[in-house]
Amino acid sequence: MNFRIVTATILAVLLVAASAAAQETLFVTDQLRITVRSGPSTGNKVIAMAETGDQMILLGSKPDGWSLVRLPDGKEGWALTRFLQKERPAKLRLAELDPTNKDQARRLEQMREENQSLGKSLRETEAKLAELQTRYEKLSADASDVMALKARHQKLQAQFEAQSKQNTELVVENKSLKFSSNLKWFLAGAGVLIVGWLMGLALHRRKKRWNASIY
Repeated sequence: MNFRIVTATILAVLLVAASAAAQETLFVTDQLRITVRSGPSTGNKVIAMAETGDQMILLGSKPDGWSLVRLPDGKEGWALTRFLQKERPAKLRLAELDPTNKDQARRLEQMREENQSLGKSLRETEAKLAELQTRYEKLSADASDVMALKARHQKLQAQFEAQSKQNTELVVENKSLKFSSNLKWFLAGAGVLIVGWLMGLALHRRKKRWNASIY
């Protein structure tokens, strides 16, 4: 009987210790304002808003990135785990620093903000550089097309000039052949006339001699 009481007591102590260990104090991360919802999804109702430095008690968590928390006013709800941290945010730590360290902390915070700004500028510059590279590649491709078209035009122009020259030579040759043909027919006609004239002359003389022999 006493053994059962001791065992029950030990279990009760262990449960209380586990519950106390699970209830960690968390803080909302720097430069943020988050929602606390009635369930572990963005589709659930918003029951509270929490800002940087607000404290809440961790009651449990899910592997999908949601944590069950209790707010200072006693409300319980779900918040995204990635927006919570165990360390006190820089905003609270800065307020607790002595005047000597506040300037350094403020400078560090300023440098952090400047670093974020420079990172943003770098990303914008990289995006512009990528855009310029794309435009350059397009212009290079267009220039290659223009050069190819120019080369093709020059080739066609040379072919046209060669064809024109060949056509001119053919026209001259055709005229020469036509002239030669006309001259040949002219000489042939002249030869026929001369032969006819000679034959007529010969016949006339023979007729004249024949008449003279009769008388």
